[in-house]
Amino acid sequence: MEALKVILRRAKETKNTVRYEESETGEPQVIGTLYVQTWAAHRLEDPEAITVTIERS
Repeated sequence: MEALKVILRRAKETKNTVRYEESETGEPQVIGTLYVQTWAAHRLEDPEAITVTIERS
């Protein structure tokens, strides 16, 4: 089975988290909203977009 790759765009930053949201593509959302801890987003140099890969383990 092929892995799912989802691109999420930065939506909002709060005190402790950065919220990333999936773009509207006309298809059902896979993730929707993802919250990343602020320290982790800073470690990735505060990207405007991230890619999440979901695969079977």
